[in-house]
Amino acid sequence: MLLCSAQQKFRIVPRDLQVLEGTEALLRCEIYNLVGAVQWTKDGFALGFSHTIPGYPRYSVLADRNLGIYNLRISNASIEDDAEYQCQVGPAKFNSAIRANARLTVICK
Repeated sequence: MLLCSAQQKFRIVPRDLQVLEGTEALLRCEIYNLVGAVQWTKDGFALGFSHTIPGYPRYSVLADRNLGIYNLRISNASIEDDAEYQCQVGPAKFNSAIRANARLTVICK
């Protein structure tokens, strides 16, 4: 008997966001049927799989694996944070990798 499992897919994809310099940015990423590992990238640079991101003390991932929530929070946003971000969900047994992009625009005060 062949059992079909539901594929991992995005419930909430990150959306382009504009924030004022010095405020908080929250890029949302939520996944149904999560089985792969999740990480964020910034302009193609992998930020890693941890909730805290080495070298980026203002960045944190607000995560709940059971609910498939992996939101990227950037506190005190600066022009250096103005970039293309991507939520990446890695492949896992019978599941393909999925990715979703969002542009963060930081506006000078």
